[in-house]
Amino acid sequence: MAEEVWYALCFGVALRTLPVADSSSMKIALEGARSRWLFFVGIILIAGSLAMEAGKVWLAAYDGATWDADRLLRAAQLEPTDADYWYRLGLYEKWNFEHRDLRRAAFYFQQATETDPRSDRNWMDLAEAYEAVGESAHAREAFDRAQLAHPSSSDVAWRLGNFLLRQKDYSEAFVEIRRALATDPDLTVEAVSECSKATGDLPRILTEVLPNHSGYYLTALDYFLSQQETDAALTVWNRLVGLNESINMPQVVPLVNELILQGRVDDALGVWRQALAATNWPQDEGANSSLVFNGGFEHDLLNGAFDWREDSVPGVAFSFDSEVVHGGRRALRATFDGSANLDFRNLLQFTAVEPRHRYHFGAYLRLEGISTDSGIRFAVYDSFRPAAPQILTPDLIGSHPWSLVEAEVVTGPETHLLVIALRRIPSWKFDNKLRGTVWVDDVSLIPFPEDGTDGPR
Repeated sequence: MAEEVWYALCFGVALRTLPVADSSSMKIALEGARSRWLFFVGIILIAGSLAMEAGKVWLAAYDGATWDADRLLRAAQLEPTDADYWYRLGLYEKWNFEHRDLRRAAFYFQQATETDPRSDRNWMDLAEAYEAVGESAHAREAFDRAQLAHPSSSDVAWRLGNFLLRQKDYSEAFVEIRRALATDPDLTVEAVSECSKATGDLPRILTEVLPNHSGYYLTALDYFLSQQETDAALTVWNRLVGLNESINMPQVVPLVNELILQGRVDDALGVWRQALAATNWPQDEGANSSLVFNGGFEHDLLNGAFDWREDSVPGVAFSFDSEVVHGGRRALRATFDGSANLDFRNLLQFTAVEPRHRYHFGAYLRLEGISTDSGIRFAVYDSFRPAAPQILTPDLIGSHPWSLVEAEVVTGPETHLLVIALRRIPSWKFDNKLRGTVWVDDVSLIPFPEDGTDGPR
């Protein structure tokens, strides 16, 4: 106010020396030495005042460009209407772990909100400072002001939701976190993690926190699998299926793989069958009773779940062949380049079976120039019970037209899952590098009719 009065006085002195201008002239007439002197003094005073203000702004900017507390405070005192200086002072006190003063941080954030009440950032940091010093009611008020300042902000909703979560106000917390997720799906993993730790009530979290869109559930599914929380992943999957939204089959494969790895065959089969229906993934045509999925290699491999898995290794290349086939439209081809004495079991499939049952295994192989004394065959075994007998078909070497390799498989009392693998056992000969090409088609595992066979005990 004093400065405004001073400016007015200076301009008043100067203006008293000016005559009224007529329409033909804009000249300034200064009559007498006293008038000229007063005008000159007024101009000097105005220029000095403006220079002083500019100097204050420059000095404040200079001090405010650092993270030194004293200089920041001097900048804030020089320019008290600049909220950024107060805000940065608050951050300094908040994160200065050696001499932390959260109450002072709250004071500085309060100054920032008074200077710029439209900034949601200022209100949120003030709210968290209040919470840190135990003033939860004031913290909630500050969060409410942040929402008034920016009602559509996902950041405000997210930070308010987490505050309410810490206050154990789960119903309101879930509403706010869901609002945040609606505009920022990248928060899904953190939301599921924090809400699960706070409540342990996953069904409620899925209902009240996650928006009804498959993308959120698939993200949650991957998160729980990464944490090896398979039961939680199953819960997410069951909810996801109920949404009746589009799902891609490769997104389901990791869950089925994990269930297979844990020996939970029934759960794995259940998810697999639901996924086949939900994704419209291609399946074998006709009334074939074989338990082998995609036994004719008519559609692309999933490389997991209950489909074939290709494990690429140096020395072999996999491809499909639509010209050399036994049945259907194409066969699978494996080409060995002669660079290694392979211990090969890199084309395989997990197949669910019943204990104490008999099955007929069959597959068609065609060979061209398969080298060494150890050739290509199929192996059928229980991967979870190494002591159980492994079924090996006779190996084939050299060149052969399409040939049926087959075997009878009798499952043990605890066998629920078999591995069917294209196999080559390493050779002990000096000339042992595997070269040549093999085609595979029409692989099947068919149960024998019920005949009272119990199998080994």
